[in-house]
Amino acid sequence: MKNTAFRSKLTMVVLTSVALFGTASVSAAQDFRQTPIILKAKDILPQDLLQGENYKVENEVKNDGIFNTYQLNTDYGQITVESDSILMIRIAELKALKAMEELQRSEAFAEAVGGTVSGTVKGAGKLLTSPVETSKNIAKGTGRYLSNLGRSFFSDDPDQDNAISVAIGYDVTKRGYAYEFGIDPYTHYEPVTSRLGEISRSSAAGGLAPKVALAVVGGAVATGVSIGITAEGMRQLVRDNSPGELTKINKKKLETMGIETKLVEAFLNNYTYNPQEETFLVGALESMKNVKGRDAFIALASLAKAEDTAVFYRLSAQMMEAYHINVAPVIRIRNINGNLRLQKKDGTFIILQPLDYIYWTKDVQRAMKTADSDLKKLPEVSGKEMWIPGKFDKKAREMLMATDWKIQENANDILLKKKN
Repeated sequence: MKNTAFRSKLTMVVLTSVALFGTASVSAAQDFRQTPIILKAKDILPQDLLQGENYKVENEVKNDGIFNTYQLNTDYGQITVESDSILMIRIAELKALKAMEELQRSEAFAEAVGGTVSGTVKGAGKLLTSPVETSKNIAKGTGRYLSNLGRSFFSDDPDQDNAISVAIGYDVTKRGYAYEFGIDPYTHYEPVTSRLGEISRSSAAGGLAPKVALAVVGGAVATGVSIGITAEGMRQLVRDNSPGELTKINKKKLETMGIETKLVEAFLNNYTYNPQEETFLVGALESMKNVKGRDAFIALASLAKAEDTAVFYRLSAQMMEAYHINVAPVIRIRNINGNLRLQKKDGTFIILQPLDYIYWTKDVQRAMKTADSDLKKLPEVSGKEMWIPGKFDKKAREMLMATDWKIQENANDILLKKKN
């Protein structure tokens, strides 16, 4: 996942939303933090995430007032990761990558898929020379094959596998392995896509199912990453359906929510969202039964132009879902000048966004002044809250509380806590 456009495109979105905090006093101007703010990874990350078998997080971390930027030294080269959320995704992929390498080197796996490199080539050749008969054999027991194969010829979805891959079952196998390893089958992190592809091609040609392959080497190699209340169900949906099938499922869900067809199409045709990100986001909104304004969320999310921004909106949707189900019911999602927030029946407005570490900077203060006037135009506002999975600096905390904001850091500990 490329991060080069992240700060320029996403930070402004977030800064504006942070701006709801209220008008800062003039005396606070002398207390602005200068960016970048230098932090230490060992002070902000759990010990077990600082280093793995194939990576190490450099100790110096740069913060721009909202997001942290990390440098990772990996066995596959140095990478820059912006935001804690993307860092968690990348570390999960690196751990899965190590497990995939161990699986691929194992004697048990080699025996189970023996000769599959040539088998892959022969299978593809047979498909081309005898497509009807081969298709019958491959499609046996599944009614999805022809539909999936048709989309592989005609779809402009960049995440839809080609006809040969579909025919030999590679696409299904790849999704199965990604599920078992707890990663996104449509990740663009090249070391993972390459290794996942190698294992999937060998397994598909050898007729080896992912679960069987993992059992052969003793299992317990999957990392298993799950975020959000409906995430596990959506992961299974991604595993069991092609991109084209997911589009049909998500379209039906969005239309059932009452979202206009043109808006649904605009969102689903935005390939900034890969099939998993799209499915997670739609699943989160679907679970917010009877909440108005879900179309407002889709309208704004459909404008995303970078993968990191898509992840930001997906995580925001999952946080909203968790608040609505595990904390308190809400009645509406409001888009206030391009900023999404929840509204409770009592008039409380809540910001829920995946922010890392908020400091009192000029950019934050300037944005606060701009958006505060918008909030004052709403007569129904009775309270203001902000929930983030990260933390607030002492000065930022003081300024927010001085302007009647209720704040909640480490929010995921509460949002994702299961009710008894």
